[in-house]
Amino acid sequence: MAIKVVAYDVHDTLARWPENRVRPIEVQRLLGRYGVEISYLAFEAGRQAVLFFDSVTRSIAGWMDFLALVFARMSVPVPMDLIAEAAHLYESRTRMEAFPDAIPALRTAREAGRVTCAFTTLPKFMVACGAGDVLAGLDHYFDAAATGYAKGHPRFYSRIAELLNVDPGEILCVGDDPICDVHLPREARWQAVLLNRRPARAEDAIGSVSSLGELAAHWR
Repeated sequence: MAIKVVAYDVHDTLARWPENRVRPIEVQRLLGRYGVEISYLAFEAGRQAVLFFDSVTRSIAGWMDFLALVFARMSVPVPMDLIAEAAHLYESRTRMEAFPDAIPALRTAREAGRVTCAFTTLPKFMVACGAGDVLAGLDHYFDAAATGYAKGHPRFYSRIAELLNVDPGEILCVGDDPICDVHLPREARWQAVLLNRRPARAEDAIGSVSSLGELAAHWR
């Protein structure tokens, strides 16, 4: 079946977090300086809960909004000015960086007449902060808020095909996770390729490319 849509995972496929990104222990220490005690492990659990539960119900506007939801999940009262300080820390240091092959790959897909989209766990604002060029190369951005399902849920994949009004077999996706970027999309009848930037990994049996520049061979 001819490929009409090329779908890209975001984290570690199109873009990555910087090495100096904010770590949960830094949030614990920041709040502790103002007398608010938390566990950095609980903070990480709250972060995951927001990504996989809260973001299904509504769009998240930015780091301030995101962190307020995390602290609410933790049942920890944090003053708004302290949330703002933590948000500023994220805005200044947790800015996604596009991989060198990302923008050329998106451009190639569009020039070939394919629709480009993201299928991802990350709320859109996280990509906009630092990797805006990636968003500019995408025709659609499908996260939990856009689909109503967290990535990994079977309906996440079928809903994207419905929203695009294409047969699932007309979607080719690529990502670095063998389960949610390859196996589950294939179960939803998408065509899927693993992005294996580290050739020593052993998932070649499921079909892989080592860079996004190689993906075009799979839709021709």
